[in-house]
Amino acid sequence: MPMSIRYHLIIRLFIASLLLVGAAALVGYKDLQYESRELFDGQLARSARLILSMLQADVEQNNFSSIQQFLNQNQLASPLTEAGSGIEELESGHVYETKLGFQVWDHLGNLILKSSNVPIDPISELANGYSDRHFMQHDWRVFSLTSQDTRYRCIAAERIDVRNDLIGKISSDLLTLFLLLIPVLLLTMWIAIRQGLSSLQNLAAQIQHLGVDKLDSLSQQNAPAEIITITGALNQLLLKLKNALAREKRITSDAAHELRTPLAAVKLHAELARTAHNERERKESIAQVLLGIDRTTHLVDQILALARLEPESFSQQLSPVNLSRLVIDEVAMLAPLAYAKNIEISVNEGAELSILAEDTSLRLMVRNLINNAIIYTQPGGEIEVSVSIQGGAPCLIVMDNGPGIADTEKERVMERFYRVENHAAPGCGIGLSIVMRVVELLNARLKMEDSDRHTKTGLKVIVCFKNIQLDQRDALLS
Repeated sequence: MPMSIRYHLIIRLFIASLLLVGAAALVGYKDLQYESRELFDGQLARSARLILSMLQADVEQNNFSSIQQFLNQNQLASPLTEAGSGIEELESGHVYETKLGFQVWDHLGNLILKSSNVPIDPISELANGYSDRHFMQHDWRVFSLTSQDTRYRCIAAERIDVRNDLIGKISSDLLTLFLLLIPVLLLTMWIAIRQGLSSLQNLAAQIQHLGVDKLDSLSQQNAPAEIITITGALNQLLLKLKNALAREKRITSDAAHELRTPLAAVKLHAELARTAHNERERKESIAQVLLGIDRTTHLVDQILALARLEPESFSQQLSPVNLSRLVIDEVAMLAPLAYAKNIEISVNEGAELSILAEDTSLRLMVRNLINNAIIYTQPGGEIEVSVSIQGGAPCLIVMDNGPGIADTEKERVMERFYRVENHAAPGCGIGLSIVMRVVELLNARLKMEDSDRHTKTGLKVIVCFKNIQLDQRDALLS
């Protein structure tokens, strides 16, 4: 089973938190060492100055021996005892007193005063300043200070383990607190991430309730900005999917409805051919079967062509297309059909015009317009195809002198599988639907008018595109 986002976040955030806190603790430990060293060095210097000042105040009485006597009497009398932490308070003082010592020397090299825990030899050779020394089986931090008249020198010393005890105690307390905070940190992260991801669970619950027949938009109420972005994209996808399924269902149902009749006719004529009484009836029935197959094939081709016009991918396939040359190519391809009906078809080339379109769909539109004109124009009729500028826009005009379309029917002929009554010409009623679909995808305009030829009938179809120049190609494609 894949690990969930929640556990991924908890593990990664926890590890990151441990690393950050650990790094901060290490920096804090180093800083604690530095600051404690500075603090103890300052206290050591202050002690040396105090001892030296008190000594100089009693110099005239020359009572150094009495000072040493009283010092010996008042020093810590209890034996040195250290608890597990290295620190123990006593009634008469503190055990750390035994870890602090001093010496006072005169300029002649005589030892005047000293504490009991330092040797009688000088513990520092420096006249002034700090140094580290080892004596009495311990490491000491030593500060030496000479008086202004250079007659006396005080050496104050402090065992380094005093500092280490303090740093160890503080570090131990911080480590204990850090260990206690780990489960609290985990629990806090788990609760926070769980609440933060609750919107994802709500989104998943909404998606689970969706189905093929229920593609409703997802709710964005009380959702955070990141989830709104996801639900917005999903809603767009659901809308596209809903439209695609509706389009597929509509095409499927329409195709099933429209194919039923020609297939039934093919079956009927095949039965007639099988039961024909003579060769003439059999040939006539077979001819009708072939004609029905041709019509069914044409219907299927048209339905597939309409199904391929997907708006989602259409805009990504636009490129400059020479409309004038395309019209000439399509007229040349359909000219044999016109000549077979003795129809005169002409092309008014005019100026070469280029538009931004998808070549295949544009050819499909032009082909259906010209083919419809050929189908519905009586033998001996005329068809004129031209490309020109109208109102500043490139336009395709297909005009014939056929039966035309009544004003009340001009809107309905754009519907799929709708055919004008009393028209004997073969067809499936989907050609103009394809034309209208391409017009919509190209954001063009289509209008139908009565032919302006000197005839009583005829139809004029005008499709005007956007006024697109080739130098605008990059801007429009972007």
